[in-house]
Amino acid sequence: MITPVDILLVDDKPENLAALESILEGPEYRLTKAQSAQETLMALIAKDFALIVLDIRMPGTSGIELAQIIKGRKRTKDTPIIFLTAHHAEDDQVLSGYGAGAVDYLTKPVNPGVLRSKVAIFGELHRKSMALKEANQILDSRNEELLAANKELEAFSYTVSHDLRAPLRHVSGYIEMLRDHAEGDLDDQARRYLDLIQKSAGKLGELIDNFLAFARMGRSDLNIMSVDMNELVRQSVDNLRPEMEGRNMEWQIATLPTVEADINMMRQVWFNLLSNAVKYTRQREIARIEIDCDVSQPKELVFHVRDNGVGFDMRYADKLFGVFQRLHRESEFEGIGIGLANVRRIVNRHGGRTSAEGTVNAGAKMSFTLLKPATTRQQN
Repeated sequence: MITPVDILLVDDKPENLAALESILEGPEYRLTKAQSAQETLMALIAKDFALIVLDIRMPGTSGIELAQIIKGRKRTKDTPIIFLTAHHAEDDQVLSGYGAGAVDYLTKPVNPGVLRSKVAIFGELHRKSMALKEANQILDSRNEELLAANKELEAFSYTVSHDLRAPLRHVSGYIEMLRDHAEGDLDDQARRYLDLIQKSAGKLGELIDNFLAFARMGRSDLNIMSVDMNELVRQSVDNLRPEMEGRNMEWQIATLPTVEADINMMRQVWFNLLSNAVKYTRQREIARIEIDCDVSQPKELVFHVRDNGVGFDMRYADKLFGVFQRLHRESEFEGIGIGLANVRRIVNRHGGRTSAEGTVNAGAKMSFTLLKPATTRQQN
């Protein structure tokens, strides 16, 4: 069933209005008639219309003047107007009508088929516009609900993680007290059990700390400034030197562009990506890590970190950036699976995207995008 739309017919002569009504009457339209500028404006105050069919010659306030008034109102400025003119000699007035905001005009006597066709087009455009507006309103409402839910989840996660730390400290403390108190009475098996408990408590503490950091990453404000990515990469490589000690490492680092971002968050991105590359190339006799940036895109920069490490199966690529997701056994590579989740969260907060490509035993490529700085975009 077609949703009827409102059409406003404006003509000072009742017989002309009756003729228009007879042409357009049907279930797809709700017709409102007006014989003067005052009646027209009163009708526009009462409701919104999909289209106005307006006679160009009106006593008192002319059709052109009335169109200018209609287009000057915020509520009706986008309402399409079709002018009706008595004959072709009024071309100058028609041009003035276009200048006043009309979208089309018809010559009297009106061809019924042409009028119905034009009105049908504007009626359908209005229906689609209303449907799109309603869909956008629903989408906005759902986005607001999702944002609120995410904030509640982050607050809940932060609170739970924070509250877990106190009893965990007690567990660790009592383990040490028990070890000191019963040291002479413990056999090797008992000591092994205590070591396992202590190790598990430490692991849980690390999980909680990282989860708190992850939750905090979504709550903290962005402090946007000009960031030298070359300097952040250099700092990250320096911080990773203890992990690289005694290894044969080859670094290929291209010159990187400056970005507009939160410097501390970007420092975290680079450290997480490069520490992953260092870790997963550990089994290689010569570890190779490449860093570069594709600046050819019109609006964004694409940063890449490539390595010749153990790689991964692309079937599980969607898990890489998830919280606590791992594609390798902990016995092979240490970690808790939150570093890349932090990378994705940070990059998303900057309006960018993350992606990964890899092949088992043939290396991996981690990529992320950032918007180009405004000055760079203007130059391009």
